[in-house]
Amino acid sequence: MKIMKAMPILLILLGSTCIGLSAQTLGQFSGVSAAADGEGSVFMLAGDDAFRTGVSARFNISRVSDFGLQLGLDRSCSESFFGGGIDFKIVLLESTARLPMNLALDASFGSLNSGAAGRFRFGFGILASGRIASGAGRVIEPYCSLIAEIEQIDVKHGNTAVARCLCPGSNDETDAGAIVRIGIKIPVSNEAQLLVEADLSRSPLFGAGFNIVF
Repeated sequence: MKIMKAMPILLILLGSTCIGLSAQTLGQFSGVSAAADGEGSVFMLAGDDAFRTGVSARFNISRVSDFGLQLGLDRSCSESFFGGGIDFKIVLLESTARLPMNLALDASFGSLNSGAAGRFRFGFGILASGRIASGAGRVIEPYCSLIAEIEQIDVKHGNTAVARCLCPGSNDETDAGAIVRIGIKIPVSNEAQLLVEADLSRSPLFGAGFNIVF
């Protein structure tokens, strides 16, 4: 899907980001190369006192860029936060026969909302992936990413306990940190892949997703 076909979806999402969570925040669950046309995923992550699940999609902009959307649930600090959002990715290095590696930059924006607080998130990071040939001409893709993230907490009704839980040690309800993700994309067919991923942040999460190319 080229940029003109994807533009209506992009405009709709930009108009609704005030109720969203950015892609690359709930999880990556995608390779580093630009989506060829379109991809859709369902995913789930879990850890100590935390749970995430949702759906995501990626759409092509050009040979070296795409954008992603996510909708989902983040269960943190005994609160259920709901949302959806957007990220943009540009590929800096494409895989070749001599160097089977992709490298990309990603920027994201979004927010989460519950009855206790609103969470506005901004992220910027670098993504890398490799290529391992498997049977039937398919390729296994291990990937990793390092995301720098800033989160602003908008506490509702004076509920400061949620802010302290989300941003321990912070006095201004703004938290900054890094997220490291490690995963592997395993082809199931020419149009479907299984993804296994670990989110190594303050509270580690582990999970899996299923992706379909459409």
